[in-house]
Amino acid sequence: MDLRDVFSLVCISLSFICTVPQAYRVVARNTVEGVSAPSQMQGFAGSILWMTYGFHAQTYLVVMANVMTIIGFGIVIAKMVAHRAVTLQRVAFVEVGVVVVSFLSLSLSPTLLALIAVAVGSTGIIPQVVRAARTSHLTGVSVATYAIIAVMSAAWFAYGVMIDDVFVSAPNVIIVPAATFIAFRAIRSHRAYSRTMVAEALPAR
Repeated sequence: MDLRDVFSLVCISLSFICTVPQAYRVVARNTVEGVSAPSQMQGFAGSILWMTYGFHAQTYLVVMANVMTIIGFGIVIAKMVAHRAVTLQRVAFVEVGVVVVSFLSLSLSPTLLALIAVAVGSTGIIPQVVRAARTSHLTGVSVATYAIIAVMSAAWFAYGVMIDDVFVSAPNVIIVPAATFIAFRAIRSHRAYSRTMVAEALPAR
């Protein structure tokens, strides 16, 4: 096993678990305060795109990793619907649209599907960055999830450089600092509002 294999295993392993702490936090705390609905929906959409690509390319580790992230994002989105932070109709419209786009783009070109997946996946964290910058109330945001994402993305960046694949490495130039920023903002919020257990009615935009 060479260094590239080690990095690929690290990347896949972290991809499996990255959404688990966030899903656990919103369920255990019964709050989605500070969690960005657009980020969660875009993350869900990106996982659908990558899972479709993985099936086509027969890279089933990618498929399995994205099944796990879909479950994690799905739990958070379900809690956001329950807390009226986003409507079920909006979620259904966006995600059904993504499924249609994934199959249409795949029918035209697998490369096109990969490009769309990279674009969606690399920018999905931006609404959460904006949310974290605009409020100190981030009780629902998991520090562990964004710490894992930062480490995972750094590993994906290194792996992309090793295999000379810009599509793998480039998105992480955005994701690593963004995830690190969110994690630090969430740490400060948790320290300041550690006793907050109840979600606001409209916690995320």
